[in-house]
Amino acid sequence: MVRVKLIEFRGERSQEEMGSKYGVTQQTWSNWERGIKTPSPAIMRQIEIESGLAMEVTFFDVFNNLKLLKRVI
Repeated sequence: MVRVKLIEFRGERSQEEMGSKYGVTQQTWSNWERGIKTPSPAIMRQIEIESGLAMEVTFFDVFNNLKLLKRVI
Protein backbone atom coordinates (compact mmCIF):
# COMPACT_ATOMS: atom_id res chain seq x y z
CA MET A 1 0.00 0.00 0.00
CA VAL A 2 1.53 3.27 -1.12
CA ARG A 3 1.41 5.98 1.55
CA VAL A 4 0.27 8.92 -0.56
CA LYS A 5 0.26 11.39 2.35
CA LEU A 6 3.91 10.62 3.10
CA ILE A 7 4.81 11.17 -0.55
CA GLU A 8 2.86 14.44 -0.55
CA PHE A 9 4.69 15.52 2.62
CA ARG A 10 8.03 14.85 0.90
CA GLY A 11 6.99 17.10 -1.98
CA GLU A 12 9.90 18.18 -4.18
CA ARG A 13 12.51 16.86 -1.77
CA SER A 14 14.30 13.63 -2.60
CA GLN A 15 13.94 10.44 -0.61
CA GLU A 16 17.62 10.78 0.22
CA GLU A 17 17.05 14.25 1.70
CA MET A 18 14.11 13.03 3.76
CA GLY A 19 15.97 9.96 4.93
CA SER A 20 18.89 12.10 6.04
CA LYS A 21 16.54 14.46 7.89
CA TYR A 22 15.08 11.54 9.86
CA GLY A 23 18.31 9.61 10.32
CA VAL A 24 17.60 6.77 7.89
CA THR A 25 18.74 5.77 4.42
CA GLN A 26 17.01 6.62 1.16
CA GLN A 27 16.01 2.97 0.89
CA THR A 28 14.34 3.03 4.31
CA TRP A 29 12.39 6.18 3.40
CA SER A 30 11.34 4.49 0.14
CA ASN A 31 10.16 1.44 2.09
CA TRP A 32 8.08 3.71 4.33
CA GLU A 33 6.46 5.33 1.29
CA ARG A 34 5.70 1.96 -0.25
CA GLY A 35 4.26 0.61 3.01
CA ILE A 36 6.86 -2.15 3.26
CA LYS A 37 8.16 -0.86 6.58
CA THR A 38 6.92 1.56 9.20
CA PRO A 39 8.95 4.17 11.08
CA SER A 40 9.25 4.06 14.84
CA PRO A 41 6.50 5.77 16.85
CA ALA A 42 8.92 8.60 17.66
CA ILE A 43 9.60 9.28 13.98
CA MET A 44 5.89 8.98 13.14
CA ARG A 45 5.24 11.63 15.79
CA GLN A 46 7.97 13.88 14.37
CA ILE A 47 6.46 13.56 10.89
CA GLU A 48 3.03 14.28 12.36
CA ILE A 49 4.27 17.52 13.92
CA GLU A 50 6.18 18.67 10.83
CA SER A 51 3.50 17.72 8.27
CA GLY A 52 0.50 18.90 10.26
CA LEU A 53 -1.25 15.60 9.55
CA ALA A 54 -2.19 13.09 12.22
CA MET A 55 -0.03 9.98 12.08
CA GLU A 56 -3.26 7.96 11.82
CA VAL A 57 -3.84 9.69 8.47
CA THR A 58 -0.30 9.49 7.11
CA PHE A 59 0.13 5.87 8.24
CA PHE A 60 -3.52 4.84 7.82
CA ASP A 61 -2.58 1.23 7.02
CA VAL A 62 -0.74 0.82 10.32
CA PHE A 63 -3.63 2.08 12.42
CA ASN A 64 -6.32 0.26 10.45
CA ASN A 65 -4.81 -3.16 9.94
CA LEU A 66 -7.56 -5.69 10.63
CA LYS A 67 -5.18 -8.65 10.71
CA LEU A 68 -3.05 -6.93 13.33
CA LEU A 69 -6.10 -5.85 15.33
CA LYS A 70 -7.43 -9.43 15.39
CA ARG A 71 -4.15 -10.63 16.90
CA VAL A 72 -4.31 -7.94 19.60
CA ILE A 73 -7.97 -8.47 20.54
